[in-house]
Amino acid sequence: MPRDIRERIQERLDEIGKSKRAASLDGGLGADAIRDLMRRPDDSPTLETVAKLADGLQTTPAWLAFEAGPKTPGGQRSPSLVNANRSFTLAKVDGPVAAGMFLARPAFDDDLGEVISAPRDPEYPFARQIAYRVEGDSMDKAQPRPIRHGDFIICAAWEDLDLEERDGLIVVVQQTLASEQLRERSVKVLKLHKDRREFVPMSSNPEHQSIVVPRNDAPDDGREVKIIALVRYVFDNQPIR
Repeated sequence: MPRDIRERIQERLDEIGKSKRAASLDGGLGADAIRDLMRRPDDSPTLETVAKLADGLQTTPAWLAFEAGPKTPGGQRSPSLVNANRSFTLAKVDGPVAAGMFLARPAFDDDLGEVISAPRDPEYPFARQIAYRVEGDSMDKAQPRPIRHGDFIICAAWEDLDLEERDGLIVVVQQTLASEQLRERSVKVLKLHKDRREFVPMSSNPEHQSIVVPRNDAPDDGREVKIIALVRYVFDNQPIR
């Protein structure tokens, strides 16, 4: 089982000899911020709060969030390793992606309070990074790396990219039905044709089907289909609980 962030907070408090109040104030938070977080095991800190906690605890955000990289900003490890503050950031987990699973609008709550450690994206440094938890096997034959059930994908928000659609992109595609009362998000490979776009699964399971969109972008079945993210990284990870 992965350790809870509260265990890492207590570890740093013990190591640096600070009180919860002092560490909270040193991080620019309210005096009772750490005390309240420790008392509420079901609460998850926001990205901003994790960064401030790391300052107050004299640690790195990546270590505090996920025990990734060196524990201290000075990087008390091999000098060949890069400081995690420079190579890692924190990405919000924007819910699951699951082919064929339509959710009703009351279940659209994507603000789950989960964040994961994510590599910074040197190619799209100004795009928002979004994480999704993969459910199902619709992309377990993806290349060059299979995308399996339980994996996390780190994506760049499509609307932040000045990018033309092109054949072979791996994307997160969203379908909505019934005047946006139902929604499905899934990972697919984009295939472009003269008369249509296809979002194609790469799966060992033949039950998964492509999403086909006519070039006029107006399916006749009441759907709205759009790309919401470009998949950039795939890896096993754990959310902050």
